[in-house]
Amino acid sequence: MKEFDTNEEIMYALIIDDLDATISADDKEILEHWRKASSANEKVYQEFLNVHVNMDKLFEKRGYDVQSSWEVLDKKISLSAEEVPVVSMRSQKAKLWFSIAAAILVVLSVGYYFAFTNRYEVISTGSKGAYIFLPDHTRVDLNSATSIRYNKHDFINDRKLELLKGEVFINVTNHKLPQFKVVLGDIEAVDIGTSFNIVKTSSAIHVIVESGKVALTQASLEKEVLLTPGKLGMYDVNTKVLAATDNLDPNYKAWINKEFVFNEVALAEVADQLSKVYKQPIVIDGNDLKNRKLTAKLHYQTLDSAIAVISASLQCKAIKSKDTYVISVD
Repeated sequence: MKEFDTNEEIMYALIIDDLDATISADDKEILEHWRKASSANEKVYQEFLNVHVNMDKLFEKRGYDVQSSWEVLDKKISLSAEEVPVVSMRSQKAKLWFSIAAAILVVLSVGYYFAFTNRYEVISTGSKGAYIFLPDHTRVDLNSATSIRYNKHDFINDRKLELLKGEVFINVTNHKLPQFKVVLGDIEAVDIGTSFNIVKTSSAIHVIVESGKVALTQASLEKEVLLTPGKLGMYDVNTKVLAATDNLDPNYKAWINKEFVFNEVALAEVADQLSKVYKQPIVIDGNDLKNRKLTAKLHYQTLDSAIAVISASLQCKAIKSKDTYVISVD
Protein backbone atom coordinates (compact mmCIF):
# COMPACT_ATOMS: atom_id res chain seq x y z
CA MET A 1 0.00 0.00 0.00
CA LYS A 2 1.33 3.47 -0.91
CA GLU A 3 1.84 6.12 1.75
CA PHE A 4 -1.15 8.37 2.41
CA ASP A 5 -1.02 12.14 2.65
CA THR A 6 -2.81 12.15 5.99
CA ASN A 7 -4.03 9.76 8.68
CA GLU A 8 -7.56 10.69 7.62
CA GLU A 9 -7.02 9.01 4.25
CA ILE A 10 -5.74 5.88 5.98
CA MET A 11 -8.97 5.67 7.96
CA TYR A 12 -11.01 6.22 4.78
CA ALA A 13 -9.28 3.23 3.24
CA LEU A 14 -9.92 1.08 6.32
CA ILE A 15 -13.60 2.08 6.33
CA ILE A 16 -13.98 1.00 2.72
CA ASP A 17 -12.16 -2.28 3.45
CA ASP A 18 -14.59 -2.84 6.33
CA LEU A 19 -17.67 -2.17 4.20
CA ASP A 20 -16.31 -4.48 1.50
CA ALA A 21 -15.65 -7.20 4.13
CA THR A 22 -11.97 -7.36 3.12
CA ILE A 23 -10.47 -5.77 6.23
CA SER A 24 -7.87 -7.69 8.23
CA ALA A 25 -8.32 -8.44 11.94
CA ASP A 26 -5.55 -5.99 12.91
CA ASP A 27 -6.97 -3.20 10.73
CA LYS A 28 -10.45 -3.91 12.08
CA GLU A 29 -9.18 -3.33 15.62
CA ILE A 30 -7.56 -0.05 14.55
CA LEU A 31 -10.78 1.08 12.88
CA GLU A 32 -12.97 0.19 15.88
CA HIS A 33 -10.63 2.13 18.19
CA TRP A 34 -10.78 5.15 15.86
CA ARG A 35 -14.58 5.02 15.69
CA LYS A 36 -14.89 5.00 19.48
CA ALA A 37 -12.38 7.84 19.88
CA SER A 38 -14.91 10.57 19.04
CA SER A 39 -18.45 11.17 17.83
CA ALA A 40 -17.01 13.01 14.80
CA ASN A 41 -15.16 9.86 13.73
CA GLU A 42 -18.28 7.76 14.11
CA LYS A 43 -20.23 10.29 12.05
CA VAL A 44 -17.69 9.95 9.22
CA TYR A 45 -18.06 6.16 9.36
CA GLN A 46 -21.85 6.41 9.23
CA GLU A 47 -21.64 8.69 6.19
CA PHE A 48 -19.60 6.04 4.38
CA LEU A 49 -22.06 3.37 5.50
CA ASN A 50 -25.08 5.33 4.32
CA VAL A 51 -23.55 5.70 0.87
CA HIS A 52 -22.68 2.01 0.80
CA VAL A 53 -26.09 0.62 1.75
CA ASN A 54 -28.06 3.05 -0.38
CA MET A 55 -25.88 2.40 -3.43
CA ASP A 56 -26.51 -1.33 -2.96
CA LYS A 57 -30.22 -0.62 -2.83
CA LEU A 58 -30.09 1.55 -5.93
CA PHE A 59 -28.29 -1.03 -8.03
CA GLU A 60 -30.54 -3.81 -6.76
CA LYS A 61 -33.66 -1.79 -7.54
CA ARG A 62 -32.66 -0.68 -11.01
CA GLY A 63 -30.72 -3.74 -12.10
CA TYR A 64 -27.49 -1.92 -12.88
CA ASP A 65 -24.18 -3.74 -13.29
CA VAL A 66 -22.31 -2.45 -10.26
CA GLN A 67 -18.81 -3.31 -11.50
CA SER A 68 -19.21 -1.74 -14.92
CA SER A 69 -20.76 1.36 -13.36
CA TRP A 70 -17.76 1.79 -11.09
CA GLU A 71 -15.43 1.34 -14.06
CA VAL A 72 -17.20 4.09 -16.01
CA LEU A 73 -17.06 6.44 -13.02
CA ASP A 74 -13.42 5.58 -12.41
CA LYS A 75 -12.49 6.45 -16.00
CA LYS A 76 -14.31 9.77 -15.76
CA ILE A 77 -12.58 10.66 -12.52
CA SER A 78 -9.20 9.60 -13.89
CA LEU A 79 -9.68 11.83 -16.93
CA SER A 80 -10.68 14.76 -14.75
CA ALA A 81 -7.70 14.18 -12.47
CA GLU A 82 -5.32 14.66 -15.40
CA GLU A 83 -6.34 18.32 -15.53
CA VAL A 84 -5.59 18.94 -11.83
CA PRO A 85 -2.08 19.32 -10.36
CA VAL A 86 -1.25 16.36 -8.15
CA VAL A 87 0.83 17.02 -5.04
CA SER A 88 1.40 13.37 -4.18
CA MET A 89 0.18 9.91 -5.12
CA ARG A 90 -3.03 8.81 -3.41
CA SER A 91 -3.94 5.22 -2.77
CA GLN A 92 -6.51 3.39 -4.83
CA LYS A 93 -8.67 3.20 -1.73
CA ALA A 94 -8.74 6.97 -1.34
CA LYS A 95 -9.48 7.27 -5.05
CA LEU A 96 -12.44 4.93 -4.58
CA TRP A 97 -13.92 7.32 -2.04
CA PHE A 98 -13.86 10.10 -4.64
CA SER A 99 -15.57 7.66 -6.99
CA ILE A 100 -18.26 7.11 -4.39
CA ALA A 101 -18.72 10.86 -4.02
CA ALA A 102 -19.14 11.17 -7.79
CA ALA A 103 -21.55 8.23 -7.73
CA ILE A 104 -23.80 10.16 -5.36
CA LEU A 105 -24.26 12.78 -8.06
CA VAL A 106 -25.17 10.03 -10.53
CA VAL A 107 -27.66 8.60 -8.05
CA LEU A 108 -29.32 11.98 -7.68
CA SER A 109 -29.48 12.43 -11.44
CA VAL A 110 -31.45 9.20 -11.93
CA GLY A 111 -34.04 10.16 -9.36
CA TYR A 112 -32.98 8.06 -6.37
CA TYR A 113 -32.00 9.89 -3.22
CA PHE A 114 -30.76 9.18 0.22
CA ALA A 115 -33.66 9.59 2.59
CA PHE A 116 -32.49 12.39 4.83
CA THR A 117 -35.05 15.00 5.81
CA ASN A 118 -34.77 17.94 8.16
CA ARG A 119 -35.96 15.76 11.01
CA TYR A 120 -35.33 12.09 10.28
CA GLU A 121 -32.44 9.99 9.15
CA VAL A 122 -33.50 6.89 7.23
CA ILE A 123 -31.19 3.93 6.71
CA SER A 124 -32.07 1.09 4.34
CA THR A 125 -30.17 -2.04 3.36
CA GLY A 126 -30.30 -3.86 0.04
CA SER A 127 -29.16 -7.44 -0.50
CA LYS A 128 -26.59 -7.20 2.30
CA GLY A 129 -26.97 -6.44 5.97
CA ALA A 130 -25.15 -3.74 7.92
CA TYR A 131 -24.83 -2.30 11.40
CA ILE A 132 -24.87 1.23 12.78
CA PHE A 133 -24.40 3.01 16.08
CA LEU A 134 -27.12 5.43 17.06
CA PRO A 135 -26.24 8.81 18.66
CA ASP A 136 -26.45 7.20 22.15
CA HIS A 137 -24.02 4.45 20.99
CA THR A 138 -26.73 1.80 20.87
CA ARG A 139 -25.76 -0.75 18.24
CA VAL A 140 -28.35 -1.78 15.65
CA ASP A 141 -27.70 -4.71 13.31
CA LEU A 142 -29.85 -4.58 10.17
CA ASN A 143 -30.62 -7.66 8.11
CA SER A 144 -30.97 -7.37 4.34
CA ALA A 145 -34.03 -5.51 2.94
CA THR A 146 -34.48 -3.59 6.20
CA SER A 147 -35.33 0.09 6.80
CA ILE A 148 -35.18 2.14 9.99
CA ARG A 149 -35.46 5.82 10.82
CA TYR A 150 -34.89 8.10 13.81
CA ASN A 151 -34.91 11.76 14.75
CA LYS A 152 -31.28 12.73 14.25
CA HIS A 153 -31.59 16.12 15.95
CA ASP A 154 -33.25 15.13 19.23
CA PHE A 155 -32.53 11.42 19.62
CA ILE A 156 -30.73 11.67 22.96
CA ASN A 157 -33.75 13.33 24.57
CA ASP A 158 -36.30 11.04 22.92
CA ARG A 159 -34.66 7.70 22.18
CA LYS A 160 -37.15 6.45 19.66
CA LEU A 161 -36.28 4.24 16.69
CA GLU A 162 -38.83 3.27 14.05
CA LEU A 163 -38.54 -0.08 12.28
CA LEU A 164 -40.23 0.47 8.93
CA LYS A 165 -39.68 -3.08 7.66
CA GLY A 166 -37.33 -6.03 7.94
CA GLU A 167 -35.28 -7.39 10.83
CA VAL A 168 -32.99 -5.80 13.41
CA PHE A 169 -31.07 -6.84 16.49
CA ILE A 170 -30.68 -4.05 19.03
CA ASN A 171 -28.18 -3.89 21.88
CA VAL A 172 -29.23 -0.90 23.96
CA THR A 173 -26.66 1.12 25.90
CA ASN A 174 -26.73 4.16 28.21
CA HIS A 175 -29.64 3.07 30.38
CA LYS A 176 -29.44 6.29 32.43
CA LEU A 177 -30.87 8.15 29.44
CA PRO A 178 -34.61 8.18 28.62
CA GLN A 179 -36.06 4.74 27.90
CA PHE A 180 -35.28 3.34 24.47
CA LYS A 181 -38.36 2.66 22.34
CA VAL A 182 -38.89 0.96 19.01
CA VAL A 183 -41.98 2.07 17.09
CA LEU A 184 -43.63 -0.82 15.22
CA GLY A 185 -46.82 0.67 13.87
CA ASP A 186 -49.67 -0.20 16.26
CA ILE A 187 -47.31 -1.30 19.02
CA GLU A 188 -44.09 -0.15 20.70
CA ALA A 189 -41.21 -2.15 22.15
CA VAL A 190 -40.01 -0.40 25.30
CA ASP A 191 -36.55 -1.39 26.48
CA ILE A 192 -35.87 -2.13 30.12
CA GLY A 193 -32.10 -2.66 29.86
CA THR A 194 -31.72 -5.27 27.18
CA SER A 195 -30.83 -6.70 23.81
CA PHE A 196 -33.51 -8.05 21.52
CA ASN A 197 -34.39 -9.12 17.97
CA ILE A 198 -37.35 -7.76 15.99
CA VAL A 199 -38.87 -8.94 12.72
CA LYS A 200 -41.53 -6.79 11.06
CA THR A 201 -43.50 -7.89 8.00
CA SER A 202 -46.74 -6.64 6.49
CA SER A 203 -48.74 -9.17 8.53
CA ALA A 204 -46.87 -9.76 11.78
CA ILE A 205 -44.29 -8.54 14.29
CA HIS A 206 -42.06 -10.88 16.30
CA VAL A 207 -39.86 -9.75 19.19
CA ILE A 208 -37.37 -12.11 20.89
CA VAL A 209 -35.53 -10.97 24.02
CA GLU A 210 -31.95 -12.09 24.53
CA SER A 211 -31.21 -10.20 27.76
CA GLY A 212 -33.03 -7.80 30.09
CA LYS A 213 -36.71 -7.09 29.55
CA VAL A 214 -38.91 -5.58 26.83
CA ALA A 215 -42.44 -4.30 27.30
CA LEU A 216 -44.62 -4.58 24.20
CA THR A 217 -47.34 -1.95 24.48
CA GLN A 218 -50.53 -1.66 22.44
CA ALA A 219 -51.79 1.82 23.27
CA SER A 220 -55.08 1.58 21.35
CA LEU A 221 -56.26 -1.33 23.52
CA GLU A 222 -54.29 -0.33 26.62
CA LYS A 223 -52.58 -3.72 26.58
CA GLU A 224 -49.00 -4.60 27.54
CA VAL A 225 -46.96 -7.80 27.42
CA LEU A 226 -43.69 -8.07 29.37
CA LEU A 227 -41.00 -10.18 27.69
CA THR A 228 -38.06 -11.70 29.58
CA PRO A 229 -35.04 -13.56 28.14
CA GLY A 230 -36.10 -16.52 26.00
CA LYS A 231 -39.59 -15.16 25.37
CA LEU A 232 -41.21 -14.39 22.01
CA GLY A 233 -43.72 -11.58 21.62
CA MET A 234 -46.11 -11.83 18.66
CA TYR A 235 -48.46 -9.27 17.16
CA ASP A 236 -50.88 -10.07 14.35
CA VAL A 237 -51.37 -6.94 12.24
CA ASN A 238 -54.74 -8.13 10.88
CA THR A 239 -56.40 -9.38 14.08
CA LYS A 240 -54.63 -6.88 16.38
CA VAL A 241 -53.86 -9.74 18.80
CA LEU A 242 -50.79 -9.32 21.01
CA ALA A 243 -49.42 -12.41 22.78
CA ALA A 244 -46.28 -13.95 24.30
CA THR A 245 -44.86 -17.46 24.36
CA ASP A 246 -41.54 -19.30 24.68
CA ASN A 247 -39.06 -18.81 21.88
CA LEU A 248 -38.47 -22.21 20.27
CA ASP A 249 -36.09 -21.02 17.56
CA PRO A 250 -32.45 -21.35 18.68
CA ASN A 251 -31.27 -19.85 15.38
CA TYR A 252 -33.04 -16.50 15.50
CA LYS A 253 -29.67 -14.68 15.59
CA ALA A 254 -27.97 -16.81 12.94
CA TRP A 255 -28.33 -14.01 10.40
CA ILE A 256 -25.82 -12.06 12.51
CA ASN A 257 -23.42 -14.63 14.00
CA LYS A 258 -23.97 -17.61 11.65
CA GLU A 259 -24.39 -19.91 14.63
CA PHE A 260 -26.88 -22.75 14.05
CA VAL A 261 -28.15 -25.46 16.37
CA PHE A 262 -30.06 -28.33 14.75
CA ASN A 263 -31.56 -31.16 16.82
CA GLU A 264 -33.22 -33.80 14.67
CA VAL A 265 -34.24 -31.21 12.07
CA ALA A 266 -35.26 -32.28 8.54
CA LEU A 267 -32.60 -31.47 5.95
CA ALA A 268 -35.15 -29.50 3.92
CA GLU A 269 -35.65 -27.10 6.84
CA VAL A 270 -31.91 -26.95 7.49
CA ALA A 271 -31.31 -26.00 3.85
CA ASP A 272 -34.00 -23.33 4.02
CA GLN A 273 -32.44 -21.69 7.09
CA LEU A 274 -28.91 -21.80 5.68
CA SER A 275 -30.05 -20.43 2.35
CA LYS A 276 -31.70 -17.41 3.98
CA VAL A 277 -28.64 -16.55 6.08
CA TYR A 278 -25.94 -17.12 3.47
CA LYS A 279 -28.06 -15.74 0.59
CA GLN A 280 -27.37 -18.76 -1.60
CA PRO A 281 -29.88 -21.34 -2.91
CA ILE A 282 -29.63 -24.97 -1.76
CA VAL A 283 -31.45 -27.76 -3.61
CA ILE A 284 -32.15 -31.15 -2.01
CA ASP A 285 -32.39 -33.95 -4.58
CA GLY A 286 -34.93 -36.55 -3.43
CA ASN A 287 -37.78 -36.60 -0.91
CA ASP A 288 -36.10 -39.20 1.30
CA LEU A 289 -33.06 -36.94 1.65
CA LYS A 290 -35.25 -33.92 2.38
CA ASN A 291 -36.71 -35.74 5.38
CA ARG A 292 -33.37 -37.02 6.70
CA LYS A 293 -32.74 -35.59 10.17
CA LEU A 294 -29.67 -33.56 11.11
CA THR A 295 -28.26 -33.04 14.59
CA ALA A 296 -25.35 -30.65 14.57
CA LYS A 297 -23.96 -27.30 15.71
CA LEU A 298 -22.67 -25.15 12.88
CA HIS A 299 -20.66 -21.96 13.19
CA TYR A 300 -18.99 -21.17 9.90
CA GLN A 301 -18.47 -17.91 8.06
CA THR A 302 -18.79 -19.64 4.68
CA LEU A 303 -21.56 -21.89 3.41
CA ASP A 304 -18.93 -24.21 1.92
CA SER A 305 -17.82 -25.28 5.40
CA ALA A 306 -21.38 -25.78 6.65
CA ILE A 307 -22.29 -27.90 3.62
CA ALA A 308 -19.16 -30.02 4.11
CA VAL A 309 -20.18 -30.86 7.69
CA ILE A 310 -23.74 -31.70 6.60
CA SER A 311 -22.49 -33.97 3.82
CA ALA A 312 -20.23 -35.86 6.23
CA SER A 313 -22.92 -36.12 8.91
CA LEU A 314 -25.68 -37.41 6.63
CA GLN A 315 -23.45 -39.36 4.24
CA CYS A 316 -24.53 -37.44 1.17
CA LYS A 317 -22.73 -35.43 -1.46
CA ALA A 318 -22.93 -31.77 -2.39
CA ILE A 319 -22.10 -30.22 -5.75
CA LYS A 320 -21.87 -26.49 -6.32
CA SER A 321 -23.11 -25.32 -9.69
CA LYS A 322 -22.56 -21.58 -10.13
CA ASP A 323 -24.14 -20.11 -6.97
CA THR A 324 -26.41 -23.10 -6.18
CA TYR A 325 -25.63 -26.11 -4.01
CA VAL A 326 -27.22 -29.43 -4.93
CA ILE A 327 -27.23 -32.07 -2.19
CA SER A 328 -27.94 -35.65 -3.22
CA VAL A 329 -27.49 -39.21 -1.97
CA ASP A 330 -23.96 -40.60 -2.26
